[in-house]
Amino acid sequence: MAFESYMLILFGGVIVVQQFIIYLMFVRIKQLLNEIDAIEGKIKITDNELDNLIQRVEEFKRIGM
Repeated sequence: MAFESYMLILFGGVIVVQQFIIYLMFVRIKQLLNEIDAIEGKIKITDNELDNLIQRVEEFKRIGM
């Protein structure tokens, strides 16, 4: 009976440690998703910006050649 009690305590501790590791992974994934959203906001180009960029490149081609 004592052996089963020790095993129950051991497995209970293992489960608690696993839950803690899962929580840490969850927090890190949320941090990474927030960083991705921040980076995506910086590099997102609107249609007007893209049109302006295309026009300036075409003007540069005409002037440069």
